[in-house]
Amino acid sequence: MERTEFARLVRDALASLHDNAALETHPLAMLLPSPAGSKTSRAEHLRAMLLQAIEKLRPPEGIDPASDTIPWRPYLILWGRYADGLDLQALEQRLALSTRHLCREHGRAITALASLLWDETFSSAEPLKAPVADTTDANAPADELGDFEVMRESIDLAEVLQATIGALRRRAESVGADLILSLPRDDLPSLQTDRIILRQILLTLLNYALRMRSGGAVVIGAEATSAYIALWTRYRTAGQPATQVAEKEDALQVARYWAQRLGASFDTKHVHPPSGLEQLSLHWPRGEQSAILVVDDQEVAIHLFERYLHRAPLRVVGIREPKQALAEARRLRPRAIILDVMMPTQDGWEVLQTLQADPDTSHIPVIICSVWDVPELASAYGAAGFVKKPVNRRDLLEALARLQLLDSSAGSHPTDAEESPPTLAGTRAGAS
Repeated sequence: MERTEFARLVRDALASLHDNAALETHPLAMLLPSPAGSKTSRAEHLRAMLLQAIEKLRPPEGIDPASDTIPWRPYLILWGRYADGLDLQALEQRLALSTRHLCREHGRAITALASLLWDETFSSAEPLKAPVADTTDANAPADELGDFEVMRESIDLAEVLQATIGALRRRAESVGADLILSLPRDDLPSLQTDRIILRQILLTLLNYALRMRSGGAVVIGAEATSAYIALWTRYRTAGQPATQVAEKEDALQVARYWAQRLGASFDTKHVHPPSGLEQLSLHWPRGEQSAILVVDDQEVAIHLFERYLHRAPLRVVGIREPKQALAEARRLRPRAIILDVMMPTQDGWEVLQTLQADPDTSHIPVIICSVWDVPELASAYGAAGFVKKPVNRRDLLEALARLQLLDSSAGSHPTDAEESPPTLAGTRAGAS
């Protein structure tokens, strides 16, 4: 388990602090098990450990929060957010912090809490270093919206863009700006994505453009080539001081997070530096990207696989209902299926047998993923691979490499895999 991944698990568990079902099977509950003989459930034990760890961040007596607020911030933020259940806006008001400042302090507080738990659990003196993205509000939207399930459908891009402009027309008029739609002469192809999430991303980008523009119109458009489909917005902006650059990164984190969930790359660039023309864009690669189907009743587990594979040329599609696995596998024709075992309505062994009995899906390699260390049993049932929970990136990439779905180098060097995308290996014999 990498320390940064441990910090992400802590954040995920905090977001589900009062959800017994989520905590009971959370990967962190497996890492921090109840003492032998304990009568408390795994959910109760994990919740108690997290609250106790937050309490340990409370400054010692003698530090007055009224006169010296900085030492108190990690404790007050985490206790208010997760123990008291305040939303981010209420927490801003309680602590008199701006949104940007609160999100940055929230990331630091999570890092401190994860470091404390890591040291107590693994007795390591090495300080926990969270990635840069974790010290901003990049995961704050994940806390708030992470359980929103992505529902893909074929959408008309021109229609979505026109509706987005219509929704912001009054907002644009209030700041004296024109919203202009720019579409190619040829018809745009349809896009398989989530209409609701895409609309929210576009609203965020347009609203940001209206706030940051230095004058003139805001243009939103689309283009399609043989390699990609792109949606973009352009506007003129003055020079950007360091404070404005920081504000931009904070303001666009929600859009960046959800673009990744939709399989799009998000880009900010100056398209014409002398004139101050800036562009925010979303890019989807053309062609059908190879898919991995994840069958797990826990949303947090699906999100974990998405994070592990977000740089790989593999699209993660997750479903939480095991009885839908056969129909989804027939429709999707994935390169592989990652299958949980302990699920409430139908266990993974039953799902595996159903997949193997169907001629349309019997050729698809299945990787069993379980808290039980049973690779021999998985092999006996006909699974192509086994990964033990809690899953780490190295084991997952190595399992995919053994199936020749990724280059073997991607599985043997997880650090390198995080810095540069694993490459897709040749199509496995018989796989779609």
